[in-house]
Amino acid sequence: MRLTDADLLTELDRPEFAAVRRVFVTRRYPRGRQVFAPREAENRLFIVVRGRARVYLVSKDKEFTMAILDVGDVYTTHTRAHVEALDDLELLEADIAAVRRFLADMPALTISMVKVLGDLLSHAFTVIDGLAFHDARRRLAQLLLLEVRRVEPDATGAACFDHGLSVEQLATIVGSSRQTVSSLLNALEREGLIRLKGRGVICVPDPDALEALLDV
Repeated sequence: MRLTDADLLTELDRPEFAAVRRVFVTRRYPRGRQVFAPREAENRLFIVVRGRARVYLVSKDKEFTMAILDVGDVYTTHTRAHVEALDDLELLEADIAAVRRFLADMPALTISMVKVLGDLLSHAFTVIDGLAFHDARRRLAQLLLLEVRRVEPDATGAACFDHGLSVEQLATIVGSSRQTVSSLLNALEREGLIRLKGRGVICVPDPDALEALLDV
């Protein structure tokens, strides 16, 4: 689920970036722990070293997932979004003001920040569109298609990916219940649109057929 292709962790280990690397500290969070809340005054930048983090908005009793950050992704906490650890999480964290003076000399970091924030904005519009105009079945199909487009299809055109999320977490992302999402996944499998292969692994034999659900 990576949002950026830049290898920031390797970049930071290069000798010429030793100064900027020293402003980062390693922090670890257990699965389920909140990493950041909008009420916090500190403006931080972090890079995911291990595990995944969920970026989401909260409105009353509802949550809207905006993105899943994977190893190597970078994020800044100046938005109104919450961040929680989906897995046992390890981050490199720094105060944004301490990093800012190095940005001109480390374009890979700047480019990755812009890329991730741009993808967050794009995904935000996808979430809003789905919640406003689509039912849970099409929202789930839309999420699966986002993942399919990140992997290379095999010789038959099928694409498999490991999202590593529980059904409950998928339900939170698409704004539905665990029971509904479980039923929808089983229905999509019966229809031949997906194949469920073990925990977290989904294969899509024909991405075009799955995409056709969005036009119904």
